[in-house]
Amino acid sequence: MSLQNSTIQRYRLFYPQETLREISARTGIQITRVFRLVNGKPMRLKEFEAFEKAIQIKIAENPNQSRLNKNIEEASSILSHEELGRIADYIERKVNTRKFTRNLLSPIFEEAVIA
Repeated sequence: MSLQNSTIQRYRLFYPQETLREISARTGIQITRVFRLVNGKPMRLKEFEAFEKAIQIKIAENPNQSRLNKNIEEASSILSHEELGRIADYIERKVNTRKFTRNLLSPIFEEAVIA
């Protein structure tokens, strides 16, 4: 995956419901250019920086997120490959468990709302 695609995917994780117009307003990039970027047009450095800045602002809103990022960077330089693997496995299990419980409970809540 290219750096551009991963940046846009990360942006979409932090701002999942934003329209092209909202992305344009947040990043300062023209709406037609945002459309082209989302559809695979090569990104300029200034546009990349605008997306990264928006992501960093969102991360800064949550102190636990920045703490986690700081600890991951430090751990990657200090811990062994085996220890990093165990941490990665733990995080993957937590994420998969959360995804599974959300997917499992979503239909139940939808039926309760409909009924």
